[in-house]
Amino acid sequence: MSAFPDLYAFVVELRPLGNGPAPRPQGQGAQALFLDLVRQVAPDVSEALHADAQSKPYTVGILPSRRRDVVLLRVSLLHSDLFQPFVQALLRQMPGGELRLGQARLALGDVIGTPPPQGHPWAGFDSFADLYARVTPAHTVTLEFASATAIGQGSRADGRQRLNLLPTPEAIFPSLGRRWNDLAPQDLTFDMEQVRNASLDTMVSHHRIESTDISLGKGPQKGFVGIVAYELPADPIQARILTTLADAALFLGVGIKTARGMGLCRRMSNAG
Repeated sequence: MSAFPDLYAFVVELRPLGNGPAPRPQGQGAQALFLDLVRQVAPDVSEALHADAQSKPYTVGILPSRRRDVVLLRVSLLHSDLFQPFVQALLRQMPGGELRLGQARLALGDVIGTPPPQGHPWAGFDSFADLYARVTPAHTVTLEFASATAIGQGSRADGRQRLNLLPTPEAIFPSLGRRWNDLAPQDLTFDMEQVRNASLDTMVSHHRIESTDISLGKGPQKGFVGIVAYELPADPIQARILTTLADAALFLGVGIKTARGMGLCRRMSNAG
């Protein structure tokens, strides 16, 4: 890796304590837990992260798990300045510090920050520069959407946001492109017209998706989860752009409210 990392993804294991309420994968609870952690060592950073922003420089969510003895908190950091306060906050809580997810009491367990084979498929670190430079254009990319995902597409007459609940190429890749451009260094941004044109020449070759919802405090938010394979354009420049964005999805997330549990996404390897 040639560039200093500015993209990080962590899987934090949390273990329920006592006989209190069972943890619920609420988006606002995961965000509150993350912001409270950061506040302990950098209250000014936490306040800035909580403020409204077009594209927040982090994502937080709960990964699906069949285990009842552990909750998997997934955090990605999209700016190098966030790494130190987050890691310092985790170290302050080790070993076994008590955290809260909503009303549930949880003990901090293992923190995984590396990808397989030693780590976790939802963990890793990288940089915008290296993702941009080393990509090999693919013929097909497969994306896993692990938490409720929805793509904002304008507003209704009453001002409410219109949401696309189908992972079509023309919805997913421009969403990734906009988020990349919001957060990446200026010299690494993509021409959104090229992204849109490439997505229009991309086909869904396989999918296994279903509707779902997530609680965000004011009621359920609809979305989709599942796995989708995309056949990319034959043009190598177009394929390069979309492959880069697929690789970046692990850190960026997709669609709306990625800081509140939605839009967890990753490119799957051939081995899954």
